[in-house]
Amino acid sequence: MKTRYWILCTGAALLLMGCSSTYHRRSDAPAVFTACVHPDQSKQFSYRKGRPMHIEQKVMLQRIATERQMQGRTARRAIAEPYDKEPGEGPLYEELAEFMQTKAFCKEGYFELDSRFEQGYERIIGECNDSATEQEMNTLALCGPADRL
Repeated sequence: MKTRYWILCTGAALLLMGCSSTYHRRSDAPAVFTACVHPDQSKQFSYRKGRPMHIEQKVMLQRIATERQMQGRTARRAIAEPYDKEPGEGPLYEELAEFMQTKAFCKEGYFELDSRFEQGYERIIGECNDSATEQEMNTLALCGPADRL
């Protein structure tokens, strides 16, 4: 009986160590930037990137289950802060800042409408502080009712 218990405990410990040492790396997936304009000339955008870590499906499903359990608690939510960062900070925000500077899309900056980490993607939704120019009104897609948060 003691031997069986010891083997079971050792197996469980090895399983936990294996899961905790699973190799993770930043996603090489390209970021996706989409933008649209509202009839009031406000510019809205979405900046999204694939799951920041490549992990096995089983581990991902376990994490999702854990995240759902944590949503009802007062503890910090893993979904909202996947990098253990302050709101508005982290690798995706740095990439977005560089993108905005390169493309000069929001010339007067932007404010964040929402940020999410779900279904394998981290996403930032924002609205520019400046209004769309006539050219942007003609070239960008018109936002639908579902786009306004």
